Amino acid sequence: MYKIVEEYTFIVETDCKRVDIFLSEQLSKTRSFCQKLIDLGLIKINGKIVEKSSVKVITGDSINVLIPEEEKPNLEPKEIDFEIIYEHDEYIIINKPANVVVHPAPGNFDNTLVNGLLHKFSFEVDEGDFRPGIVHRLDKDTSGLMIITKNYIAKEKFADLFKNRDIEKKYKCVSWGKPKENTYKIENNIGRHKINRKKMCVREDGKHAKTDVFILDRFNNEFLADVKIYTGRTHQIRVHMSYLGFPIIGDELYGNKISLNYPIKRQALHSYYLRFNCPFDNKLREFEIEVPEDMAKLIKYLKQNM
Repeated sequence: MYKIVEEYTFIVETDCKRVDIFLSEQLSKTRSFCQKLIDLGLIKINGKIVEKSSVKVITGDSINVLIPEEEKPNLEPKEIDFEIIYEHDEYIIINKPANVVVHPAPGNFDNTLVNGLLHKFSFEVDEGDFRPGIVHRLDKDTSGLMIITKNYIAKEKFADLFKNRDIEKKYKCVSWGKPKENTYKIENNIGRHKINRKKMCVREDGKHAKTDVFILDRFNNEFLADVKIYTGRTHQIRVHMSYLGFPIIGDELYGNKISLNYPIKRQALHSYYLRFNCPFDNKLREFEIEVPEDMAKLIKYLKQNM
């Protein structure tokens, strides 16, 4: 049960507006916040619980809104397995395993990479900061290299490097399909999917996203690719590969029935390369790691079945 801390009632004065947009304007909250309220069954129109964010409101509708008490993440240290690749006085390079969420969020407040980092290192943690050390992220089921900062000065410096695109990031993925070319340069905007709010998609009014794809090896109906990203949009590689018609094998959100029928339990995507000039001594730092065991086994399986 949710503890309700606020309640509002609004009367609609303008027809044909989505309920999540209407609530966002009335509450001065983001649409994603309002959509979460709808998902929790806390919004009613004329006494009936709203089930979809796309429901349109009409003049005269009475909308009842319940606001629950905000859950606060638990920043208690917890032993979480990850590999330390390099440690500097100001930052750390780690290899994040798959199936690990980077930072606390509703539904998972105490079993995240942040909890694991607090178990092994000391960080500057201010009240209200639930992402200490986190300057960029990987999806839960994407493995690989991450930069973790130990203090706010380092966090600001690396944030600037990411903002100015001064950090080179490369991934390896195994995708389904038979590409005609060996190289693809994708520059299609990415935004939230209009129907499935868990997904992103290519859309003209989205944010600029740039990805380069280089085919490394081909199998039957699959291939191994080296992927370089210039921007850091949510699910960027997964969206762009799916848009090309080459969904990443094992990707339940962006794949298809065929691409999910392989011996791996997550999307075959791994951040294997980072390169930047250290913001503290201006020395070039370059890190490269192998793909993890599950992806190596998948590649071996595909080679054996050619």
